[in-house]
Amino acid sequence: MNSMLQTDFKLSDVQVSDAQDIGYLVEVPAMQNGPLYRTMFPQFSTVTEAQKEQIARWYVEMLEDAFQAREERFLKAYSVDGTPVGFCGWTVIEQHHNRQQADEPRKREKARKASWLPDTLDVDGWVALSKDLKAERCRVLKDLDSICRLTFMAVHPKYQRQGIGSMMMQRICKETDQQGQCAYVLAAPEGVPLYSKFGFKISSEASRGGFTGLLEPCKNLWYYGNIP
Repeated sequence: MNSMLQTDFKLSDVQVSDAQDIGYLVEVPAMQNGPLYRTMFPQFSTVTEAQKEQIARWYVEMLEDAFQAREERFLKAYSVDGTPVGFCGWTVIEQHHNRQQADEPRKREKARKASWLPDTLDVDGWVALSKDLKAERCRVLKDLDSICRLTFMAVHPKYQRQGIGSMMMQRICKETDQQGQCAYVLAAPEGVPLYSKFGFKISSEASRGGFTGLLEPCKNLWYYGNIP
């Protein structure tokens, strides 16, 4: 049994050099049981070790690109020995007043992702789910402005339910609350209790691809997953 407490973990900003450790030690292990990963890689249970390595390397390269671009803010949670155990990233968009500028980072992100793709990636499934999630996000947020969107949120399975997700939520919620920003998340099933704990209410009766929409106006906006 792991007896580590929330006080055993710290938060810090990330550097480009953190991408490999975060990708291999946090992002990929955390995503493997989630609906996004299973849609992207429907043959996940039969992929070879070489294919798993290719998938992990792809995630690492996307993180490196994101860290270098500095269009989003990122935090890592790490243990006393410096090992990353959690990770989150978010961006603020002014949806109505600055729509063109808000769209540009996503266009550049798509271009980076298109440079090469893992052999096992189901591109059609990924694109279809992305479109569904974007449509749901637009439906809920169409009349809202100044939105903070979570682009990454992950805790290594071994360290879940030890307060790490709450630590990251508290840090970002404090900042977004101070700015009076809207809060929204399309959460995987395992994330719903965490967001509900911070006052988020379900905005979608039915989940899309295993995701559930939750909203709390004029506080913090969370958009779960690495969606193009």
